[in-house]
Order: sequence, then C-alpha cells, then structure tokens
Amino acid sequence: MKMYSVQEAFEILKENKITSNIESVRRWLRQGKIKGIAPKSRKDGWQILESDLQEFMKERLPDTHNTTNVVKKEIEEQIRAKMWNELARRNVFEGFIEIKKSMLHECIKHRRYSKDLEREVWERCVNNSRAYSKPRVFYLLDAFRFEGQRIKMDENYGTLEEQILFPIIEYVRKNRKTKERG
Repeated sequence: MKMYSVQEAFEILKENKITSNIESVRRWLRQGKIKGIAPKSRKDGWQILESDLQEFMKERLPDTHNTTNVVKKEIEEQIRAKMWNELARRNVFEGFIEIKKSMLHECIKHRRYSKDLEREVWERCVNNSRAYSKPRVFYLLDAFRFEGQRIKMDENYGTLEEQILFPIIEYVRKNRKTKERG
C-alpha cells in the first residue's frame, strides 16, 4: 500500500481544492481527522496510507458518480464555499489587494459606467475596509470577501486587481438595482 508524506498528501488535497494550507493537513492529522502514522522522532514526518487519505477525501467531497456534470460542479462549489467561509472566519487569507482610485476609474471607464456608480463603488470599498488607512480586499484561492459576501474572482482578466475589481463593480451595480426596486 502506498504511503504519503504530509507534503505529498497536501499536494493531493490542494489539487482537489480541499485545502490551500499545509498546516491544515498537520492539524487534521493531530486531531485524527486524517488517519496517519505519527512520527517516532522529530526528524521523521507523518506517514499517511493511500486508503486513509482517500477515505478522508470521500468525507470532504460527496459521491457524485450518478449526477450530471452541472450538478457535480454545483455541489463542489457549495463545498468549496463552505470551506472558504470557514477559513475566512478564521482570517486565513492568501493576501490582499489595495484598491486604488485610479484603477477603479479605469475599470469603470472600460465598462462605460457612470461616475455616480464609480463614487458608490469607491465609498463601499472604503467602508468595506474601515480598519485600514487605504481600501483593501482580502482574497483566498479563487474568491474574495466583500461586504461579508464571498465573491468569485473573474479569471477572464489578466491582473489580480482586475479579477477582483470587475466583480466588485458588478456586485455593487446589481445590488444597487435590487435596492432601487425594493
């Protein structure tokens, strides 16, 4: 039976979008959520049987063999969103982008939206990061947190800033229409 090190198990779990942090794997081993062979000394690392790792992954990802691809993706997204929110509650983020007014202006101009929308997006960005001197948005994997919501990045854009700014603009624009109707 194949044995994995913590690093190898982490790579597999990361590939399956179960975690993005190797410390999570170590914590799950210590807590017994992943069965493993504890190291005999500090030099030795944890060893994980392939079957134990597969069992852990089955618990984290539902059996979707009998469902359509659309349903599979929806279920996987729900699981990712749940895990993402759990990590975000613990403030485990990969990093952040600082929002600059000039970059926001360029994005608004690109979409040919109004100056009024630009002002509202800027105000909401500032309010979203009141604890900091400059507006910022924290991100993790393929999503970020804005106004308490998990919003997916738009990977159609080249820079990280654009991948975050364009979805914020659309979120505010759609949210604005909902408020006007209600």
